Amino acid sequence: MELYKTSIPKLDEFLDGGMRPKTITIFWATPGIENTPFAYQLMMERLDNGDSCIYVTQSKKSTSVEKEIEHYGWNAIQYRKMGTLKFIDAYSGLINADSTDEYYVSDARNPAAITEVLERALGDIKDKNRIVIFDSISTLIDHCGEESIKELLKWKEIFEEYDATGIFLFIEWPYDKRILDQIKLMADAIIHLKAIEEKVILREYFTISKVAWNGKKAGLGIPFKISVPGGVKVYIPKLLVTGPYNAGKSSFVHSASTGAVSVDRLGTTIALDHGHVDYAGFSVDLFGTPGQERFDPILGLLGGEALGVIVVIDSTDPDSFARAKDMMERSKSVGLPCVVAANKANLEGSLSPDDIRKRMRLPGDIPIIPLSADSVPPKEKGKEPAILNEDDIHNVFDVLFRTLI
Repeated sequence: MELYKTSIPKLDEFLDGGMRPKTITIFWATPGIENTPFAYQLMMERLDNGDSCIYVTQSKKSTSVEKEIEHYGWNAIQYRKMGTLKFIDAYSGLINADSTDEYYVSDARNPAAITEVLERALGDIKDKNRIVIFDSISTLIDHCGEESIKELLKWKEIFEEYDATGIFLFIEWPYDKRILDQIKLMADAIIHLKAIEEKVILREYFTISKVAWNGKKAGLGIPFKISVPGGVKVYIPKLLVTGPYNAGKSSFVHSASTGAVSVDRLGTTIALDHGHVDYAGFSVDLFGTPGQERFDPILGLLGGEALGVIVVIDSTDPDSFARAKDMMERSKSVGLPCVVAANKANLEGSLSPDDIRKRMRLPGDIPIIPLSADSVPPKEKGKEPAILNEDDIHNVFDVLFRTLI
C-alpha cells in the first residue's frame, strides 16, 4: 500500500510509516497554534515525490498561500505551473471578490458547491496519487453552519472513488461538543497541536489521539517548533553536553552544530558552549558545561531543565572516568536519557565500549558510542576544537533521539 510521508520523521513513525490513501487526517489545533505549516510541509514533500495536490482554501487567496509557503523556504509556484498543484478558491466568493484560479466556487457558502468543484478537479487529475488539503473545517462551520460537516462525509466517498488522501485543518474554537464529536468520527487519524506553559516558557507539542490503521497513539506530547525557513521540527530545547576537562565537549558541540558559540572568559577561563543542531527532523539546542572542578557549584544550574545528556569522555584516559560519573551526578543528569560519547576512539590506547562500561560501572541501558576526529588543530592553535567525524556524531544523536521521544 502506498504511504504518504509527512517529512516529519517522528510523526511518520506514529502513523506507521505515513498516511494512507482513501483516508482523512485532521491537524487539530487549539487557538493560537499554527497548523498550516504542517499541511504545507506535507504537501511539498508529496509534490517533490511526484504526487498531485489539490488545495481547497476558504480562509485566504491562493496567492497568499503561495507566499506563506515561500516564507518557509519552499517553492510551490513551480508545481502550480507544472499542473501538479491546483487550488480550489472557496474564499473569494465569501468576500464577493473575483478569482483567477482555475477552480472557483462562486457560491462558497454552499458546501455542496465546494464538493461539486472538488470532484471535478479530482477527475481532471490523471495521476493516481492525489492529496487534498482542506483549509479549513472551522472556516466551513463558521460560514456554512453545523450541517456542513455532513457534506464532508461525502468527501470520504469521493476519496475512495479517486484513491485520494484528505488532509483537513481544524481550529478548536468553543464549538458544541456534538460538532466536535462529528468531526472526530469523520477522521481516520487526528494529530492534536497544543501548547503547555512551563514556568515562563510556552512550548508547543503534538499528540496523536486517533489512528485507524496500524499506527499508535502518542501518549506523551512531542514538542515541536516551526522554523523559518525549514518548517516543522521536533524540538528538544535543551540537551546537556558534559564531561571531564579536555574530553572533547567543545569539539562535539562545534562539530555537531550548524552554528556554535563559546564563552571563553567570564572573569576567568571557562568553557561554556552553546550550539544548535538540525538533524533527522529534530531541532536541538546543545549546552556544554565546563569540565574544571572549580565550576562544580554551577553544574546543577547548567543542567536544569535539560531533557537529555551527552557525556563526553576521553576513551584513552580511564583515570577521568570517575570524574565523568561525578559530573553526571552534580549536573542532575542521572535518570535523564543519556548517551556516553567515547571520544578519541581512533587513538592508540583507547578503550572499547565494553571496557568503558566495566570501568565506569554503567548500567546496560546507557549506550556508549565511539567518537573519532577527522582533523585536529596544530598545537599552536590548540584552543580551536577538533572536527569530529560526522557519522559518529549522527550515531550519538540517533541513539539519544530514540530514547528521548
